Amino acid sequence: MTPEFSPDFVRVAGSYRDPEGFVFYQDNRVFRALTKDGLASYHDFRQSPLCEWLEEEKWVTRTWETDDAASVGAIAAKYPEITGIIEQSRIPFISYPYEWSFDMLKDAALHTLDLLLCSGKYEFILKDATAYNIQFLGCRPIFIDILSIAKYVPGTPWAGYTQFCQQFLFPLALTAHRSVHFQHFLRSYLEGIPLHVMKPLLGGSGWRKAGMFKHVILQSFFQSGFQADNPALKSNFQSLKFSLDHVNALVCAMKKIVTQLHQGSSQRHWVGYSDNRSYTALEVEAKRRFVEKHLENVRPNSVWDLGCNTGEFSLIARKYTPLVVAADADPESVNHLYRYCRQNGISEILPMVLDVTNPSPGLGWNNLARQGFLDRGKPTMVLMLALLHHLCVTHNVPFEYIFNLLLIVEAEYVIVEFVPKSDPMVKKLLTNREDVYPWYNLLVFETEAFKHFSLVDRHELPTGKRVLYCLQRHGH
Repeated sequence: MTPEFSPDFVRVAGSYRDPEGFVFYQDNRVFRALTKDGLASYHDFRQSPLCEWLEEEKWVTRTWETDDAASVGAIAAKYPEITGIIEQSRIPFISYPYEWSFDMLKDAALHTLDLLLCSGKYEFILKDATAYNIQFLGCRPIFIDILSIAKYVPGTPWAGYTQFCQQFLFPLALTAHRSVHFQHFLRSYLEGIPLHVMKPLLGGSGWRKAGMFKHVILQSFFQSGFQADNPALKSNFQSLKFSLDHVNALVCAMKKIVTQLHQGSSQRHWVGYSDNRSYTALEVEAKRRFVEKHLENVRPNSVWDLGCNTGEFSLIARKYTPLVVAADADPESVNHLYRYCRQNGISEILPMVLDVTNPSPGLGWNNLARQGFLDRGKPTMVLMLALLHHLCVTHNVPFEYIFNLLLIVEAEYVIVEFVPKSDPMVKKLLTNREDVYPWYNLLVFETEAFKHFSLVDRHELPTGKRVLYCLQRHGH
């Protein structure tokens, strides 16, 4: 299919560093503009049996070339270095490593290493090893940067070694061996956790326990030597003769280490929340029926389940929509959901580690290299079940701000649960806390809600007087 280009195509801010081209969007489609070298590299890959095999196995995103002269000319008029354009299948919702759970990052790491090993069989290699080259289609990782797959140059080492350590190995080891969640580190260090930051965090015994001691010592030695402008070290390094066998041996060693990293079984409260909540069995069933009824009626294009916990209602929603973004601030709850989806081959749910009160902002150069969460899509429906009281009481977020968020994301429908102060869960939140929330009541909630939304349905659960609402935004 040949696109018809107009001057208002959107260049992706995060692809500015690739010397062989850049990514741009138009009409909800994804393209990559290629320089002469980029086009030659793409042809090398495209004509290799490696490409066909990877696409058939769904290890990489599908790509195809447009040879329409007018299309190429429209881009080249603004960017003279561009000589070709390829289109690639679009990822339904972009996520970033600092929004992944432990097993998501681990699976992305193993996917990268397996891709390296497979590419080596065809005399290809990955030019880098950034975690941002991986996206998730539900519970399945997929590689998206086709130009990163290039012919292997005999005698050269794997250039992505340090990058792999900083963006995959170090964060996984931090969680596996120190029980420290990596997400905040990766959000602060977009290039991965630097060696000088990681070494004291894991400690000497930690490096040995993690099986990474020789890799860290090697990196530390080379980094300190090169930074000191050591001519002898540089000369010796450049004289070393590498081969694909050396690369494969290193990759196999890294794969063994990554495979052995595990997040311990969780003792966190929220993972067991569904077994300890204050509902009766009949109320749980009534809540499920209410949610499912309105999902079936709306058949949304996408659903955001905010505060999803372990995904009980995400699993219901996925029967009625092709995409559920299931977000929760607790990494272990999200990891629980991811494991379940992976085990059962569920492709409609994208689990994400995300705090609604502090969602991922735009990051990187000009705060545009990595899009903020709220800028990546517009859900048809938002679920906010057993979340409102946490936002209001724990984080002091007024109702006005909550409904403003729903307007920002342009949600057409909202299913929200109001939990009153009489409920045991709210009483627990108010323990050892002064009740400074006179506005937290049903009347104020409904007054604020109906400023922006119309009532579709309302159902009161008798125990604790919890109330479920299905709301539709005015004008829809």
